[in-house]
Amino acid sequence: MSGGRAYRARRALAAIGLYAVLWADGTGAVEPAAGEPGRDVLATHVLVDYFYEPGCPECELVRHEILPVLENRLGGFYILRSHDMNAKSSVARLVAYQRALGIAANEPVSMFVDYRTAFCGIAAMRTGLVARVEQAAMARTDPAWAPPEPITVPVGAAETESIADRVREFALLAVIWGGLLDGINPCAISTLVFFMSMLGVAKIGGRGLLLVGIAFCGASFLTYTALGFGLLQVLHAFDGFPAVRSVIEGLMVLALVALAALSFRDAWRFARTGRADAVTLQLPDAVKQRIHRVMRTRMRTGNLVAGGLLVGATVTALESVCTGQVYVPTLVVVVRSGVSSARAWLYLLLYNAMFVAPLVVAFLLTYFGLRTQTLLKWSKRNVVASKVLLGGFFLGMAALIVVLKGGHP
Repeated sequence: MSGGRAYRARRALAAIGLYAVLWADGTGAVEPAAGEPGRDVLATHVLVDYFYEPGCPECELVRHEILPVLENRLGGFYILRSHDMNAKSSVARLVAYQRALGIAANEPVSMFVDYRTAFCGIAAMRTGLVARVEQAAMARTDPAWAPPEPITVPVGAAETESIADRVREFALLAVIWGGLLDGINPCAISTLVFFMSMLGVAKIGGRGLLLVGIAFCGASFLTYTALGFGLLQVLHAFDGFPAVRSVIEGLMVLALVALAALSFRDAWRFARTGRADAVTLQLPDAVKQRIHRVMRTRMRTGNLVAGGLLVGATVTALESVCTGQVYVPTLVVVVRSGVSSARAWLYLLLYNAMFVAPLVVAFLLTYFGLRTQTLLKWSKRNVVASKVLLGGFFLGMAALIVVLKGGHP
């Protein structure tokens, strides 16, 4: 993966990280916002707001490619106001600009011309920035031209709350990604591979495989949803005890950082050895053996649908020892984001739909001829990638909890 691509992946995984670092000191202190240029200044100079993060590959391209062209073509006709995204005031300003112009995407670099036009990302700047600044400069020669109205940027407590509101928008993204990552968690995939191989040995295929798959996935969805509902109730119960909730969230952040470190270490160790026993974050052997026993005994009921339901429900409950590493922090974020109870329920259902999606796909592919051995090879080939994704997800969730904690006392 190239440096630029890796940087983009890191930003996309937790665009929340753009905001989370700003609460690192835990004080929520606010830096003074830069003053807005006066109308007399704007009457003669185009205002270009540049948002960047030091060290990012696209920021270097802007410095060496975009800014020199802008200076050569229009030097003296514009004011470049740079905003370092490591400053809280810069984040609040970017959020205000994004909302005012209806921008949802986050890019490593952005430029805004006269509060009116956004150029997000290096590609957009290459194709239109200089021409837009030139056009804005020429427009000032028109007697009917009026200076642009500044975008209101919140300060103080409003600044903190504005950023927290923006971060809450990532709760939905966290639910979707969390559910999918949970579904391809090596814990869940290894169990699925064993189950599919057992069905193959029992020569269950065709319509029978389809019935078992529907029952298994349905039971898995319902069981995981029930577990999540219970957990949501417990988390909501702490709303009346801020001190206890704060301690739990602090412990959750520490646990997530530890899980991220273990996930990255698992990826590194498995990449070096290729051995399953090199992975720390996996189902304990005792739980694995119990799951295998459940599959063997429950599928002897003589009724494929009943067997699939029993296996799906029991295995999902047992697997939660491992898969809960993703489930629990996601639900903490949902509760902390302040969404209504109805929306929290919808998020819970969406998470579980994403969780069972890989199971549904695996059963359908097997029904249409995919061999279990192929699924096993795919699982082994993607252990490193899944562990890296999980590690990044854990860090992103920790950052999101910190941000939401900073936005609400």
